[in-house]
Amino acid sequence: MLFSTIIDDALVHIAVKNPSDETDPKDHMFGLRTLNRIIDSYNTQNLIISYLEDKTHIMPNTGWKQSIEIGHGLEIDDVAPISIQGLFWRQAGTDYPSKEMTHNTWSTIGWKTASGIPSRHYVQRMSGKNLKIYFDQVPLENLELHLMQVSPYTGKDENGYEYTPTDDIEFAYGVEKMIVLRLAVELASSYEITPSPELMALAAEAENVVKTKNYRPMVQSGDMGLTGGRNKHSSRSNRARY
Repeated sequence: MLFSTIIDDALVHIAVKNPSDETDPKDHMFGLRTLNRIIDSYNTQNLIISYLEDKTHIMPNTGWKQSIEIGHGLEIDDVAPISIQGLFWRQAGTDYPSKEMTHNTWSTIGWKTASGIPSRHYVQRMSGKNLKIYFDQVPLENLELHLMQVSPYTGKDENGYEYTPTDDIEFAYGVEKMIVLRLAVELASSYEITPSPELMALAAEAENVVKTKNYRPMVQSGDMGLTGGRNKHSSRSNRARY
């Protein structure tokens, strides 16, 4: 979902705008700054906000090995994912899926040093935030590793640039609902609006769901009728955005 859409939905929840109205770009920028501050606050509470992304890795300088570790300063020098949802290899435009196995299954493989296209993998969380992936054989040099992963949100894209309202992101299940509702509560005071008790309760409930489920897929729902019929006009201005 576009960041601008997330911000628009939050503004609709507090009746600053109607769903069909255009949003002032200054409101989008202010909303994105507020969103990033909210997520930074969650990170200090050890509640990591996650999103889904596809990552492609070519052979590292050390060459493909029977296992590879992901983390800053490691073989794959990148932010380690929270979890891996899927893995496949690409060779000359052809994709070869890999099936996840358990540690016990991996341990029973007698000959792991043979080269080829791995068809099975085992994921292990290392000390700190690093992640290590073991393969059933050593990958060929010309293979690309493709990961469908859950990553921690840092406020910046893979190139280190800060996100803009026109950027698209797919938050993990349940997280998007929590962010929209929490953002609505935070933005309300900037528009001189008192958030309704219904909105406050829904925001707290959505936050508790994410904490309880601990990044596991969740069913999310939406409720646009959170303002209890109050503040139905859309002429509010936000003095804090300037």
